[in-house]
Amino acid sequence: MKSFKEVEKTRVFYHKYQNRKTVHRSSLMAPKFEGCITNISFLNHFLLKRNYKEVALKISGIDTKGNLSDSILISIDKPIVYSLNLDEFFQKKNDIAQYLVEFFSNNNLYIPFPAVVINHIGKDFVNSVHAYNRILNDIFEDDLVNKHMVLEASVDFMINDEYDTFFNFVSGIENLDTKICFICENKNIKLKKNIPLKINRLNNKNYYLSKVFPKHNNKFQNFRNVIKILQPRQNLFYGRLLAGIVNKKTGAFAANHSYYDSSKIKEYFNNNTSSKVYPYFENCSNLIRMYPIMSPSKISIFIKVIVKNKIYISKKIRLKSPGKETANLDINDIVDNMKIKNVTAFQVVAESEKKIPTRVNHQLIYGPKNSKSKLFSSINVSLVNEEVMVPKHKVGFTWGQVLLNKEYESRVGVCFCKSKGLRDSITVEFYNKNGLIRSIKKKLSPDSSLIFKTKDLKKLVSNDKFLWFKINSKRPDLTAFSFHWHKKNENSSGEHSF
Repeated sequence: MKSFKEVEKTRVFYHKYQNRKTVHRSSLMAPKFEGCITNISFLNHFLLKRNYKEVALKISGIDTKGNLSDSILISIDKPIVYSLNLDEFFQKKNDIAQYLVEFFSNNNLYIPFPAVVINHIGKDFVNSVHAYNRILNDIFEDDLVNKHMVLEASVDFMINDEYDTFFNFVSGIENLDTKICFICENKNIKLKKNIPLKINRLNNKNYYLSKVFPKHNNKFQNFRNVIKILQPRQNLFYGRLLAGIVNKKTGAFAANHSYYDSSKIKEYFNNNTSSKVYPYFENCSNLIRMYPIMSPSKISIFIKVIVKNKIYISKKIRLKSPGKETANLDINDIVDNMKIKNVTAFQVVAESEKKIPTRVNHQLIYGPKNSKSKLFSSINVSLVNEEVMVPKHKVGFTWGQVLLNKEYESRVGVCFCKSKGLRDSITVEFYNKNGLIRSIKKKLSPDSSLIFKTKDLKKLVSNDKFLWFKINSKRPDLTAFSFHWHKKNENSSGEHSF
């Protein structure tokens, strides 16, 4: 793990010295799962954001022994959406276990992780998650990224007759014969178990929590458990876990990347409050789940809603980190109990008794209201703080994916991260494989969000499954979130914008 303040130093350095310590390779790895199409989707932000006209994409298929099956090179040079079903590029696709995806440029890419969404497409679900693991570029990056080894956490939990909690582990450049450690606890129990891990390089393996702790399944409390996993250190590799909930009968799953357990790292801002604004989707589930994995602290969490200049504030709930229980906030209940009408946004506020941790991470959970499926869109996000650097003259620029398909309902919500300040004009552009298909201009207030529903997206007249949006404003704190669910089975997934 790279500390938050080290990440900030890197950002400051790049804004000051744009041609020093440059990055020319940006990569990710995408696991292949049985019964799913493995798709990657991205907007050519290299061209649209930085005007880079020569970027090469190399896709390599890796077999179960860790050997190269084949590779293909694609030129990324058009202002369009690239949606690629990776399985279609390789003749021996049944032997492939993993895909290595690499972008190369003679220009400075700045970020070694590309703005790419990995989509696993099944019969009644599409799980979407942004790039979360990669082979590092050199030993100097390894020195920084793997300086602090920490547990992985922020994992949604469920074990019953219909659902299980799973983790997908990815190996890097070396064969592994080691172990992986699982910890599960709530206020009543704490379980710890080391599981043997033997896996070839550049492969992946699924673990199911019901099989890790088979004798204790009836003692777990859904959505109250704190799950932590210690991965083995891997040279020249950065890896999060793909973790979430799977339907045992159908194989459908909703998963996102895990997040650092910082509960043993003492790193704080010089103030006591962090917050962030999120879209509120009417007639949908809107929830926040916060895990006790931030630097040692005692935090009060509450929701603030502003409608027509009137401020509504919820009751505060307490979260102690490290701890044994999550903090869960149902935004629908808060809005209903306070009888607030015409809500389109809400703000999550965390106040610490002393200094606020640099990373206040949580899950932003969306899905259909009263869903019959327990596969929700659980998006990993963090609150923002006034001490985070905002470069002078920085403007708002964000982009992301949205699913458009007749079997799914989709939502996009656009807002500013901060609830203070002036309203601003935003421009929302939608792209497909042919390029720009529509541009929309709106005024947006910092206490509200702009919502797009499926009926709005259908007006774009596109046959593509994956559209991308690009949004601009003068305010630098622009952000967006999208999610979708299967109309019949209500399995959901989604992501934040880049």
